[in-house]
Amino acid sequence: MRKKTKPNKTKSLLFNLTRIREWWLISLGFVFFAYIPYIYRLNDGMTLRYLVPLFTTPPFYLSLIIVFSAQMFLFASNDYYDRHVDVLDKKKRKRNPICNGNVTAKEVWVLLICTAAIALAVSLYINTRTFLFTAFALFVFYFYTAEPLRFKKRVGLDVLSHAIFINTFPFLFTIILLRDFHFEALFLLFVLVFRSAAAQILQEIRDYDVDKKVERNTVIVIGQRPAAQLVFIVNLLVTFSTVIFMITYFLYGFGLRPFFIFVFFICLLYSPFFYRLLITDNYQYYIESLWIGQGRTSRSIILSYAVVFGVYIFIVLFFLL
Repeated sequence: MRKKTKPNKTKSLLFNLTRIREWWLISLGFVFFAYIPYIYRLNDGMTLRYLVPLFTTPPFYLSLIIVFSAQMFLFASNDYYDRHVDVLDKKKRKRNPICNGNVTAKEVWVLLICTAAIALAVSLYINTRTFLFTAFALFVFYFYTAEPLRFKKRVGLDVLSHAIFINTFPFLFTIILLRDFHFEALFLLFVLVFRSAAAQILQEIRDYDVDKKVERNTVIVIGQRPAAQLVFIVNLLVTFSTVIFMITYFLYGFGLRPFFIFVFFICLLYSPFFYRLLITDNYQYYIESLWIGQGRTSRSIILSYAVVFGVYIFIVLFFLL
């Protein structure tokens, strides 16, 4: 019996509590999309030989260690401090290993201390700038759900803190590490900030019925329908901004190179979803179908991403490199 319990406990702590299966691939992608455009621009184009140093020097791997440790810290603390809310929702109660008794508070704290220590130690090894930014990010991650600050229940601050740090951290950390504040990198950051804000609003729309019983957030104040309209407008803003800056690059040499066309593809990918969000009444079911991980598998979303990035890689390999 002991041999059976240990792996299950480890799985609950390192996989279910940290929700790593939900975010590992997208976080890895954000780090790549910070490094690769940086290399592309430095060399005024790219061939495969320019990518070799990326995989043979420490900074890339150190970035991944910090990003993954910080993300594990974020999601573990989120589940821990959201347990009083998650227990009210039948589906979330099953997904949260603290609510279902698979993980104890002591084990959560061991994980939080270890992941924070790793992120801080490795960032300090790189330089003081990355250490200070990582420390501040961990502060935001922790108090996003922890009292007494709990940004998540403060109108406006819930969306702002999520937009700037939560989903955006892997990319933002990497461009700070690289000191890459070129227009194209900042535009990608702008896109991620808006999409991260939209993700927070979607979660609040989905959890509206449960959240309104225990706290107050932006969607509870403005309402589900106006919030859905806001998400639609954000997607339109990102889509048209991408198109405009690609056109200005071709006309005036300033804006987004064709290398960044994947932003436009992703906007197109989500457009039907955001449009349907405007006309549906069953927000919880519809938004839940978009999420992947913790027992949720949206095959259509996985297939859509595979097609989009397949087309993008084909364009990069045969036309841009």
